[in-house]
Amino acid sequence: MTKEQISAFCVDRLADLLRIPKEVVDAQTKFSRLGLDSATTVYLLMDLEEKLDLELSPETLYDHPTVDNLSDYLAGKHAARAG
Repeated sequence: MTKEQISAFCVDRLADLLRIPKEVVDAQTKFSRLGLDSATTVYLLMDLEEKLDLELSPETLYDHPTVDNLSDYLAGKHAARAG
């Protein structure tokens, strides 16, 4: 998956999990400012793991605190695994 595809997936999942319109989810805004709590973080990580067939730790979202940062990191990790 490309960074753009991962970003779109994250925005859609965050909007669904946080029950907000996806237009409100800014890819540059920190997850904490979007209202992500520990439970929502786990759900998002599980969805990403399943979608990308990767194993992720909870620290992943803290180390990459925006959709843009996370998508960039995951695209690289996914490409490395696929290649």
